[in-house]
Amino acid sequence: MIYFYLKILHILSASCVLTSMMYSFHLWRSIDGHNLVTIAQRIQKQTALIIMPFALFQLATGFTMMSLKRYPWESFWISGSLTSFITAIVSWFGFIYFLLLSQQATIQPNPSTPRTHYRRLQSCMLLLSALGLLSMVFFMANKTGSS
Repeated sequence: MIYFYLKILHILSASCVLTSMMYSFHLWRSIDGHNLVTIAQRIQKQTALIIMPFALFQLATGFTMMSLKRYPWESFWISGSLTSFITAIVSWFGFIYFLLLSQQATIQPNPSTPRTHYRRLQSCMLLLSALGLLSMVFFMANKTGSS
């Protein structure tokens, strides 16, 4: 019974993480030269208050559900899901880092690193994060060796 409650909470927290990431992406797409600082701060605050706590909750509920169901930890779908999750979160942190550098470049212009350079790096980090999330969902949807 507790497994099903955890599963519901796990799915709801995943929805919060994905929704928050998509909202941050749409905020990021609306950045122009004048509102970079404001939007960057909103994205950083959203990461700190919503994305990271719910991502940690995802890990906790996921590991608890695996323990309750006694799934073998060395299963391909578990290692693939965990690797994809780590890729998504590390890429998101990379996105936030390059967003911060872009914000600093706006405040203190440096001709050697134009803002478009940071914009491309942010795009790459977002793409890598999206691929990590997509592959994580794929691994979880295609469990093998589970009862």
